[in-house]
Amino acid sequence: MAAKKNTVTAPAAPAADIATATPDTTTATPDTTTAPASTARPDGPAGVVWDAVTANPGGTVPVIANAAGVARAVAKAELIALATSGRVVCTPGGRGDNGRALPDTWAPAPDTTIDTATASTADAAEATVPQAPAVTAEAIAEAMRIMQAEADRRAAAEADLQKAMAEEEARRAKVLADLARARTAEDTRRALADLLAAVTTAYAAVVAGDQVATVAGLERIYAEANNVRKASKVGPVRTGAKGTGAVRADRAAPRPLRPEVVAHLSAHPGKEFTPGEIAKVLGRSSGAVANALETLAKNGEAVLTSERPARYTAPTTTTATGTAATGTAAGDGDVS
Repeated sequence: MAAKKNTVTAPAAPAADIATATPDTTTATPDTTTAPASTARPDGPAGVVWDAVTANPGGTVPVIANAAGVARAVAKAELIALATSGRVVCTPGGRGDNGRALPDTWAPAPDTTIDTATASTADAAEATVPQAPAVTAEAIAEAMRIMQAEADRRAAAEADLQKAMAEEEARRAKVLADLARARTAEDTRRALADLLAAVTTAYAAVVAGDQVATVAGLERIYAEANNVRKASKVGPVRTGAKGTGAVRADRAAPRPLRPEVVAHLSAHPGKEFTPGEIAKVLGRSSGAVANALETLAKNGEAVLTSERPARYTAPTTTTATGTAATGTAAGDGDVS
């Protein structure tokens, strides 16, 4: 009898094992969703609540709900959702001084994103700013050398300017002195020429025996001599007490008074004068003129026409000619 063939088959593998053994040909799909930007405005009620939060940072739920125009419950729910997403932060209110609970406040969360374009621009700007050179001892020494050289240059320039100004002032002073000397020489020359003419005229009168012209010529000589002294700016030098050699003050040389009085009376024949009137004309004292007139009247060189007041006039031609020599000799020593 033939043996029976064993037809028992092995049990099938579990489905799980088959599935495991099967190669996994599926590929994972990458997550391409990105988190919303922190500055993007949400849609729907969250958007209006977000606008209210940004417009009222630190506001409470009633303030935000009123600004958003939604119910307080809706505003609080959206605020919680925004806080969960990190767009807003909630600050607990705590309790006040009276122990009562204070409402929480809500504000936009700080923006922690970095603007790479702005950062790059700032980095580029910083890179283009030139760095200041380091201050070294050599640089300081060079700066000090330049400053010292400038100070020396200024001192030299100032000295040159002062020297030029002094030379110019000396030149001008010399020119002015030369002009003053030339002016003095010219004035003195003219005065001497006038004096020479007066001397010549008086000398001719003396030679001719003309007493009136002689007296007038002497008066002119006195005047021109004074002009020479003024033009030459040289005054007469007189010594002091005998033997001392001291120089006295400048004053006019003494002049005979009687010839001047005779000349004045002769120049106005027929007119009567008081001693004061003649003194005013001659620039002499009235007392000296009165004394001179009395002497001239005694010598016949003047005629007393009135005693009170005393008036004098020139004598007639015949009387003057007869007494001229005597009167002149008597008057030579009168210098009052």
